[in-house]
Amino acid sequence: KQWYQRRVAITAGNIGYMKYIDPDYKALLAVAKVSTDILLKISDMEIVPLNATDYSVYVSKMLSTKIEDLENEKFFSEKLKAPFDMLKKSLEDFIVASQKYEDRKKTAGNGARKSKIRSLNDKMLHMERSFIYPPGLPSRPQNRHVLFAPSLLDSYSGSVFPGVFDSITQANEKNDDDLWNEALKQITISTWMVRQATRALSPAAFPV
Repeated sequence: KQWYQRRVAITAGNIGYMKYIDPDYKALLAVAKVSTDILLKISDMEIVPLNATDYSVYVSKMLSTKIEDLENEKFFSEKLKAPFDMLKKSLEDFIVASQKYEDRKKTAGNGARKSKIRSLNDKMLHMERSFIYPPGLPSRPQNRHVLFAPSLLDSYSGSVFPGVFDSITQANEKNDDDLWNEALKQITISTWMVRQATRALSPAAFPV
C-alpha cells in the first residue's frame, strides 16, 4: 500500500502529499536514478534500442481488445464499424512498415555510415512524434498523445486511444449525437496519425 501511495504521489506530482509518504524523497530519488541510468545507456547506443514492431503489434492488439470490450458491454454501435475497419487497416499497414524498418535496422549493423544511423533514428523519432495531436484530446488539451494517455474517466489508468474510447463511453451514457460525432472524429484523427507514423518509417522518409 505504501509503495502504491508513493507511485500515485509521484505520478500526480503532488509535492505536498509527498512529505507524508516519502519525506526524505527516497522513492523519488530512486526513480530519478533509474531513469538517468537508462538514458545514459541509450545515449551510448548508435541506434535507438526501441522495437517499432513490438510497438505497432501491441497497439493493434489493444485496439482489438477494446473493441471486444465494447461489443461485450453492448456499447458497440453499427455506425462505428466502418471507421474502426479503417483504423484497423491503417494499423495493419503500420505493422508491415515497422517490420520492414526493423529488418533494415538489423542489416545496418555495426560500422554503418553515420548518415544511415541518423536516418534510422530519425524515422523512430518522427514515428513517435506522429502520434502527437497539437489540439489535444477532448476535454483535456494538455494530453496530446492519441495512443497513450490517462483515461478521462480514470486519471490513474492508462488507456489506448483514450480520445476514441472515452468519447464512445460518454456517447453511450448520454445518448448524445454530438458526442457520437466526436467519437467518429477521434477515430478519423487516430487513423490519420497512424498513417503518418507508417509514412515516417518508410525508406523514403528521412533518406540517407
